[in-house]
Amino acid sequence: MKKHILFYFLLAVIAGALLTGCGSKQAAEQSASGSSPREISVGAGSNFEPYTYIDKDNQPAGYDVAVLKEINRRLPQYQFKYQSIELKNLLLSLDAKKIQLATQQFERNPDRENKYLFTNEGFANYDKRLIVAKGRTDIKTIDDLAGKKVGCGQGSNTAAILEKYNQSHDNKINIVYVQNGNSAVYDDIVNGRLDAGVMTRKTFKRTNDAFGGGLDIVDDNLFSKSEAYFILSKNETQLRDDIDTVLKEMKADGTLSKLSYEYTNSDYNVE
Repeated sequence: MKKHILFYFLLAVIAGALLTGCGSKQAAEQSASGSSPREISVGAGSNFEPYTYIDKDNQPAGYDVAVLKEINRRLPQYQFKYQSIELKNLLLSLDAKKIQLATQQFERNPDRENKYLFTNEGFANYDKRLIVAKGRTDIKTIDDLAGKKVGCGQGSNTAAILEKYNQSHDNKINIVYVQNGNSAVYDDIVNGRLDAGVMTRKTFKRTNDAFGGGLDIVDDNLFSKSEAYFILSKNETQLRDDIDTVLKEMKADGTLSKLSYEYTNSDYNVE
């Protein structure tokens, strides 16, 4: 009888030790997961107010950054670290693995989708229209830009559309890559150095109001119909899926609309 009691006692001790070991391992893993969020390097454009710009404290700011900060607040397994990068270098930074996520109201196009991963959820309407000097009526569509000077940011989707058009139309459009954002486009169009530019209706209104009302927007036709998405390195499928989940939540609970009104004075899903 004593031998049997001793045998079962030893079994209980061994089982307890094994359970304690497993529990400790799980607790350690959970603790490590909770205390060491994965750091994500985020590149944000530097000169595209109100979406991505550098604020008075020399920090990345704007609607895109505010949306990402709210996403990160809801995804504690990550720690987003922000840096401002000029638009033409944003995708190059993704290529060089200096960042894992980039933002400046990026639109999808086939070339980009071959190289990068986009969120499935957009976070801003990004329909664009042609912009001309006030009173000008000879430019209505992309075909009307033949022989004209058109300003755009290097690395932008507008540039990609114009470049693709030129490939099949004997380079008829004179593409001018503008370095200093919408203020430079405004100034160059008003003073005749450019014939046209391309902007969303929101950007046009903001720019035109800020610099004197010297531009008109082409209402007859859209230049392109699109949404803005976050763009990631090709292997970041889990991060993309997590961001998509939170963006859906933010749309449903009104947070995305609130941020959009705060930065753009309009809802995220209207032109």
